[in-house]
Amino acid sequence: MLSLRRIAESSSLLERVAEEVVRWKVFMPRMVDLESSRVCNLKCPGCPRNSESSLCHTGERFVTLDKVGYILNELPTLMTFNFMGDGEPLCNPEFNDIVHLIGLKGINTIVTTNGTLLNKKIVEGWIRDRVYRVHISVDGATKETYEAMRVGGEFGKVKENMKILGDSKLTVCLNMMLYRRTIKEMPKMVELCRNCRIEEITFLMPICAVDSDIDGEYKRPEVSEENEHIFKMAREACRALGVKWIFPTGLQPMFRRLSFPFTRPQISLDGDVYSCCYMIGRGKTWFEGHLIDIPSKDYIMGNMFKKGFKEIWYSDSFNELRDTIKRTERRRGEMITREELKRMRENPKENGRFKYCEACLPRWGMACS
Repeated sequence: MLSLRRIAESSSLLERVAEEVVRWKVFMPRMVDLESSRVCNLKCPGCPRNSESSLCHTGERFVTLDKVGYILNELPTLMTFNFMGDGEPLCNPEFNDIVHLIGLKGINTIVTTNGTLLNKKIVEGWIRDRVYRVHISVDGATKETYEAMRVGGEFGKVKENMKILGDSKLTVCLNMMLYRRTIKEMPKMVELCRNCRIEEITFLMPICAVDSDIDGEYKRPEVSEENEHIFKMAREACRALGVKWIFPTGLQPMFRRLSFPFTRPQISLDGDVYSCCYMIGRGKTWFEGHLIDIPSKDYIMGNMFKKGFKEIWYSDSFNELRDTIKRTERRRGEMITREELKRMRENPKENGRFKYCEACLPRWGMACS
């Protein structure tokens, strides 16, 4: 049964068939993305927490055991919890108790962490409590770069924790954010994965939630021969060292068929149900020097603590969003230039409440999601 519960993270033929099916008939979700914490122990200069619109400045600080219990009752079909958001899960004092509760229900968990607060005891508890996948965010392969990008973190300690994860039975993926400062360390990051026995790596574009898109160091890496060569070297390192490259294939926008509105609700710790994780707490962002106002409130489908989840999931708003997604889908892996994506953002063909989706940055691989 465990393999069936992992469909949400798979890129298999079965998942692709499921993608088509759920675009015509929406079922109650098997997976939920839940905000776990609005507190973080690091102060990273490129983080979307620096934006005034980040939810880390508002409302409650942590999801609680009681709220998770309520979600479990409202979504009896769940097979996987994925914890996400702008905070660090392990800053939540109840987090490991929450993971234990979910495991007792026979449900699997995915955790994304900055890795600074991990230890062997926590990892052993996660294995016992059905955590099957961990994403660890490490934005530099050297002490100098890492500690400049992950302010407050200690590179030596994070490497130790990477090795603890690598030695565990968990599936581990390293996430590296590609800024102009960090892109040169892509091949070294692959080597670091190999040395720590981490089998997967994902390279992500930053959200650029404030003015970082016009501030050289924290801008998305430019399209250039030098950077394309770095990508090539990183790919070759992955092949040579046996590290699985998850995403992306290059520096230009590439279309991804995201499953969020069809299979994976995104729930804030306040109970707001969003269209996708990118919209949670987003406001102004930058792309290629162009300022974008994201109407994130338009993408709140309802609050499940005030209204039943099922009513929200099958609401007219969610169905309108799904129709917009289907109308604007491209072929998986289709590539365009950044200039084309910028023009699409400035002059969308779509009208209506969800027109932003046509040129959504995560959908085109130009922001982490």
